[in-house]
Amino acid sequence: MTRIGTFAALLVLTACASVQPLGSGVAAPLTNCTARVFSSLESARANGEIEELCLITGTSSGSFSHTVATAIQKHKDKACECGADNVYIQAQDAGTLGTASVTLIGFRYKRTGGK
Repeated sequence: MTRIGTFAALLVLTACASVQPLGSGVAAPLTNCTARVFSSLESARANGEIEELCLITGTSSGSFSHTVATAIQKHKDKACECGADNVYIQAQDAGTLGTASVTLIGFRYKRTGGK
């Protein structure tokens, strides 16, 4: 395998996450952020109206533990990149080949009261 082929293979194996903005508005990234995880859209909405900011997909690849919890822990804070400080789990897969995957929605609560 050539050096370029090896590099491309490594890139594919390590590129196990993506963050895609939702909607047309771009929120400023948050610093020193730890995203709170909700198990579903319904549980996220239980605390008020939300604004969905980004779609995050990731796997447990590169970890010693290949559980859904590992995939969530590994990728939840990527929500901070799109201005979100919360995520809810949209989809999860424990994986049939040993690598778990997760799809998270990064969101923030809408402000009320004109502030």
